[in-house]
Amino acid sequence: MLAQITPFRKKRILIVDDEPDSGDILAQCLGKMYDVVLARDGQEGLERAATYQPDLIISDVTMPRLSGLAMVNRLRRQQGSKVPVIFISALASPRDVIAGISAGARHYLTKPVELADLKKRVAKALGQ
Repeated sequence: MLAQITPFRKKRILIVDDEPDSGDILAQCLGKMYDVVLARDGQEGLERAATYQPDLIISDVTMPRLSGLAMVNRLRRQQGSKVPVIFISALASPRDVIAGISAGARHYLTKPVELADLKKRVAKALGQ
């Protein structure tokens, strides 16, 4: 009897950012190594998270309709989600960083983000 081989699946990252250029740059940077899904605000991020079941979420904090913080809080409450989160934000005060970490983020990076640093943090958050 032959054993069935499970096809390799790239880790899936959901990028949530209301600035198309920022989201596109992140998707281009990470798209070679990972399966990337984009959302343009927190509400769309919630919907895409339910549909695509990402292994990691990278999100802006300040967005229309639903902030990144509110999105992560809802994911944790509604789905009991333990998906690791990395926030990338222009908000850089200690209070903002604490709010992001308190919401469950593994990392809180400030814009502009150094892409090499982001890649390392993504790999670490995904256990690679």
